[in-house]
Amino acid sequence: MELRKYLSYVLLFLFFVLIDAWMIAYFEGYGQRKIEDVLDAVRQDAVYFPIPESTYDTKGYQVTFGDSWMDSRNFGGERAHEGCDIMAGVDRRGHYPVVSISDGYVEKLGWLKLGGYRIGIRSVHGVYFYYAHLSDYSPDIHIGDEVQAGELLGFMGDTGYSEVEGTTGYFPVHLHVGIYLNEEDGTEKSYNPYPFLKELESKKLKFCFE
Repeated sequence: MELRKYLSYVLLFLFFVLIDAWMIAYFEGYGQRKIEDVLDAVRQDAVYFPIPESTYDTKGYQVTFGDSWMDSRNFGGERAHEGCDIMAGVDRRGHYPVVSISDGYVEKLGWLKLGGYRIGIRSVHGVYFYYAHLSDYSPDIHIGDEVQAGELLGFMGDTGYSEVEGTTGYFPVHLHVGIYLNEEDGTEKSYNPYPFLKELESKKLKFCFE
């Protein structure tokens, strides 16, 4: 009798172990599908690289960028870098135009302590494209406006790192690009823009600027 009781406990234990392993495998698979859905959403909506080429001088006005997502940052306290920085070849604020990566509408606009003058575009599939450190905005851009991929949003700058609106000069001129999506519970999650920007490098508009 004691042996049967012991075996029943063993079988019950093994049953719960198997159920637990199955649930982990199931939800890991579910999470993977969610990641794939995110990648699909970004790729469906991303049309143009955010910095156009110059028709005046394609070599002297190039930009560069690397994978700096989740690198350490310390202004305002220790934090992770939730974006990718596109650095200006010519360190001059207001020189490089910034265009919308996607179709969508203007969800956020204005000054942030970290991002300076920033603009946030919500795309068709719900991707939030965040553009920060702008020197100024296109005069026709307002919250709620619809925008088209390739539409001028503003110009690359060096604004931010201050509560005082208009502060510049704390870092070289660059564009910070962030990509965010809302989880099913409504929380916002950051995704690495670098691989998407690499894919968009060959999809640059040509602007006449010098």
